[in-house]
Amino acid sequence: MMAASASSSAQLAHTVGRAAAQAATTAWTGHDSWLLAVVGISIGLVVVLISWLKLHAFLALMIGAFSVSLLSGEGVGKVANSFTTGLGNITGKVGILIILGAVLGRLMADSGGIDQIVTTLTRAVGPKGLPWVVTLVACLVGLSMFFEVGFVLLVPLVLQIAKRADYPVLRVGIPAMAGLATVHALVPPHPGVLVAISAVHASIGLTLVYGLIVAVPCAIVVGPLFTAYAWPRVEAVIPESALAAFTTGGAPGGAAAAAEGAAAAREGAAPRRLPRFSVTIATVLLPIVLMMLKAGCDTFDWGHGTAYTLLEFLGTPVVSLLVAVLVALGTFGYAVGASRRQVQESLSRSFPPIAGVLVIVGAGGGYSQALADSGVNAAIGQAAGHLHIPLLLLAWLVAALMRTATGSGTVATVAAAGIIGPLAHHLGSTQAALLALALGSGAAFLGHVNDASFWMFKEYFGLSVGGTLRTWTVAHTLLSLTSLAGVLVLNAALG
Repeated sequence: MMAASASSSAQLAHTVGRAAAQAATTAWTGHDSWLLAVVGISIGLVVVLISWLKLHAFLALMIGAFSVSLLSGEGVGKVANSFTTGLGNITGKVGILIILGAVLGRLMADSGGIDQIVTTLTRAVGPKGLPWVVTLVACLVGLSMFFEVGFVLLVPLVLQIAKRADYPVLRVGIPAMAGLATVHALVPPHPGVLVAISAVHASIGLTLVYGLIVAVPCAIVVGPLFTAYAWPRVEAVIPESALAAFTTGGAPGGAAAAAEGAAAAREGAAPRRLPRFSVTIATVLLPIVLMMLKAGCDTFDWGHGTAYTLLEFLGTPVVSLLVAVLVALGTFGYAVGASRRQVQESLSRSFPPIAGVLVIVGAGGGYSQALADSGVNAAIGQAAGHLHIPLLLLAWLVAALMRTATGSGTVATVAAAGIIGPLAHHLGSTQAALLALALGSGAAFLGHVNDASFWMFKEYFGLSVGGTLRTWTVAHTLLSLTSLAGVLVLNAALG
C-alpha cells in the first residue's frame, strides 16, 4: 500500500535493517557506546536551544543534526549533506501532503463545509462525547494511510471543533493523534507492519485480527482516557497561522459571509451557498476511500489488469489528495456559487500559513537522517544481538530503541524486523503474528524531537516543546507500553 510515499522510507529502513543485523554479530566497541551517548547529547541540545535560548526549532534541529554528524566522527564534508538529504526526503514525502491537505482544508473552510461537520458532530454527541467520536474517526481514517496524511486531513476538523464549539483543542487533538498512531503501529496494511509480517513469516489475516484486538483498548486508553488527564494540565493556544489556514474568519452568516455576499453582488454573482453535509463528507472521505481500495488490492490480491493499475495510481496518497482537491474545487467552489476569483483567492490563501510547519518538519527529517548516517542504528542492532531475553520482549526493545534513534515508526519497525527476522524461524502462526505486533508496538515508543510529526503536532496545536513532550511523547509511550501488555496477554492466553 501507499507505495509512492513509502518507497524511500522502505529503502532506508531495509538498508538500516541489514546494517544493524550485520553489526549484531560483531564485537561491541567504545565507539558504539559513544554513538548511543551522542543521541542523548543531541536531543538535550535541541531541547535546550528551543526551550531555554528560545531559538527557532528549524535552527535548533539544524544545529542538533550537525552536532550528531561531528560528534559521531563523520567527515566535515558529510555534515551538511546528511541534513540536506534528510530535509529533502521528508519535504518531498510529507511536505507535498501538507500542502495538498492545506488546500483541501482551505477550500472546505471557505465554503462552510467544516462548519457543517462541526455542527453535526457537536449536535449528535454533545461536548463530552467528542473525544470518543474523534478517536473513532481517526482510527477509521488511519486504517489506509500514513500518520502524516491522516493528520493533515483531520487538522482542519480538530481546529474548527475547538474554535466553533469553544472547546479545548487538546481534547480533540490528542484523540485524533491517538487513533491515527494506534492503527499505524498495530494494524496492517501499514507498510512497517507489512514488512514485519514478511520478516517473521506471519499471516496477514491473523495479524490483522490480533492487531485489532490489541488496538481497541489501546485507542481507548491513549485517546479519551489519557486526554481527560492531559488536557487540563498542558497549555495549548492555537496559533493564528493555523487558524488562518483552516478558518473563514467568521461563522456562517456572520460579518465574513455578509462581506462575501456583498462582493458577489458587486460582481453580479449569487452569494455562495453552504455545501450539504453529505457532499462535504463524501469529498473528505474520497482520498481515504481511494487509499483503502488500493490497500485492499495490495494486501488481499483483489485484482489485476488495467483497472488495478488505475486504482494503484489513484490510491497513492499524493494522487488521491490531488484528486480530492480537484473535486473540492467543484463541491466547495463552483457548485456552491463561488466565482473563479473567489476560488483563486482560496487557493492563494492556502500556502502562506503552512510555511512555518514545512520548514520545521523538513528540519526534523534532516536531524533524523544525521542520526541514521552516524551509525547509531547499527550500534543499537549490535547491542540487541548480545541480549538474552524472550523473543517478544527483544523485538519490542529493538524496535523501541530504533524509534528513539531514528524518529520514524516505519523505519524503526522495518529496521528492527531485519534484526529479529532471522531469529523467528520455526515459529507457529500465532507466535509469528504476535511477534510482528511486538515490533509495531516497540516502534511507537517515545516519539520526540527527531520525529517530523512531533513538530507538526506542536505547531498546529500551539504547544511548547515541553507541552508536546508531555502530550505527544507521553501518549506514544503509553501506546507502546499498553500495546506490549496486550500482546503479552494474548501470548499468555493463546500460548
